[in-house]
Formats: sequence, structure tokens, C-alpha cells
Amino acid sequence: MNGRYIVLICFFVLSCSSGGGEATLGKFLFLEKAEGQQTSERVWENVSVSRMFELPMEEEIMLYDPQWIIPDSTNGDMYVVDYGVYQILRFDSTGNYIMSYGSGTGSAPGEFLSISSVEVAYDSLIYVTDSNNARISSFSKATGSLIDSIVFDMQARPYRHAITDTGIEYFLRAFNKLSFESNYRDRSVEFGELVEGDRYASYLLGIGMIETYQNWMIYVPARFPVIMVYDVNGSLVRAKKTMTLDEFEEPQLVRYVTNGIESYRIEGEDVNSTRVSVVGNELLLQSKSYSGAEDRTVDVYEAGSLEYKYSFRLDHYYPGSITNDRIYRRTRDGTVIVHSIDRPS
Repeated sequence: MNGRYIVLICFFVLSCSSGGGEATLGKFLFLEKAEGQQTSERVWENVSVSRMFELPMEEEIMLYDPQWIIPDSTNGDMYVVDYGVYQILRFDSTGNYIMSYGSGTGSAPGEFLSISSVEVAYDSLIYVTDSNNARISSFSKATGSLIDSIVFDMQARPYRHAITDTGIEYFLRAFNKLSFESNYRDRSVEFGELVEGDRYASYLLGIGMIETYQNWMIYVPARFPVIMVYDVNGSLVRAKKTMTLDEFEEPQLVRYVTNGIESYRIEGEDVNSTRVSVVGNELLLQSKSYSGAEDRTVDVYEAGSLEYKYSFRLDHYYPGSITNDRIYRRTRDGTVIVHSIDRPS
């Protein structure tokens, strides 16, 4: 089913019986804190899409399993996360290969067991978050060499990482009741109880993307129709419901016990993509479910106020990730076709 997800968490228990039933999720603090938009109806704008080039351009460079692309806002370079070799490949703004970062699969410094977040920072560093290794590695943007490798406790391991131009770091953490942490000038603040309940439910229901705008952190959960903004002190600056509110159905957590193993299965529909872009003073958010339409919807909000501005549709011919004003469409032969989006200024 399109957009359907099932997540399992298993625990060993003494019982050997089997069965099912609902488990308590607690209160969804997302929705309680979020204000509504001024309008419930989308305002549609026309956009044009133009093909730019295909990655890689050189025959000797291969992409094996490209998953997503991170643009460098300073010069237009592109960083392709290739799960086939567990590396990040860098291309310039016209598609020419520059260099790679990382040493492939493994647990040694510079190696990855997962790549859950990549951040191109202001200080000429590339930060790669590896949640399975509970580590954030930094590489020199200019040379590709490993600079540092910070290991976290498994209970507080980061899933996403973002950094502002002023050096404020934000973390979205896995399996922790307080989902976020800020770090600035050796001062750390933990914050963000998203679900009033078990920490496992908090993580699974709260998973999403973080971005930065000025000195704030913007958080967009995949499974809830809200956008939340926090400051460096962990204070909630504002929260707004998104234009997918009418399509939202609460996720269900179902409990099972089979052969002595207790498991919790979360079922439901994603309402937001796990890709969000801040372009200037605007936030671009792609919806993942919208009344069964084949075309994809992108909603545009003011990044500071979170007020809705307008929406545009992209033909289903353009599957792939939308980052900033570009579409990166993966093909079956391992290449990535890059398109530009011309939208209202």
C-alpha cells in the first residue's frame, strides 16, 4: 500500500501465549501545541520543470544505489548518498564529479553502517550521522579526509543532525523520551517531549526531519500534520498544523505476544515526506498522501511564521526527492536525473 508503514519493536517476556490488542500511545503533544492555519484550502500555483543534467556525467564514475542528495547552498555543489558503497559523492553545480567522503561499510572511523543525515556546514566540514554506529563523523569539505568521529551512548544516539551558520548544533535522537538536543559553546540542552508516553512510542511516532532557519530548529514529523520550531534553549517558538490535516488518521499501536516475544506494531499513513527544504525565507514540504492523487503536492510556508503561502503539483513522472528547487530522480540504471523547478518568487 502506498504510504503505509509497519514498525515492530520486540521484547522477551515470560509468557508463551500469543494474541493481540491495543497498547496505549499516550497523548500526541504535537497536535495539542499546534495552531491552525489561516486557511484550510490550498492555493494552487503553476510551476515549470526543466531537465538540467544527469549524474554521473563521467563514464568512469558509478552510482550503485543513490538514495538522496544534499545541495550546498554556498556554491550549488551536490552530495549524493550512495547506499551501494556507503559513501557520499560530491558533484559540482553542473554535474562534474569532485570527490567522495567515507570509506565504505564498517564500524571503523570513517566507515558507516547507516547514513541517516548529511550536513554541509558553514565551516567547510561535512557532517555524516550514522545512527547504527551511534556516531557523527566530520570530513574536510576540501580534501575528503576524516577530521573527527564522535561516538554517542546508544540510548542517546543521534538520528538527524543540523547546524546553523552561527555554529548551533541540533540533534534528533533515537529512543529517548526527550527527542532533541541543542549544543552551542559547550552548553547542551535536552528538550522536546513529543508523545506523553513510552520512549519507544515517542521515537517511532516522532521520527522525521530537522532543518535550521536562522538560529532555530525546524522539526517536521513524517506521521503528524504539524511543523514545530524550537530555539537553542529548547523553547517551542511556534507550532502550526500543515495542509495535510484533513488527511490525518491517528497511528495505531497494536500489541502482540507470540512464542514468548512481545511486539508492538505501529500502523498508519505518513502525511509528510521525510525531506524538507528551507529556501531563503520559505519552507518547502512535500506531502506523501493527498486524496489518492498520482501527482505530488508541495506546500510552501513562511519559514519563520510557518504560515501557509501556496502549493504546487509535480507530475508523477518526476518521482524522487525534492530538495530546494530541484528534483533528483533516480533511474533503474543507477543514474540521477536533475531537474530544476521554476516557481513563483
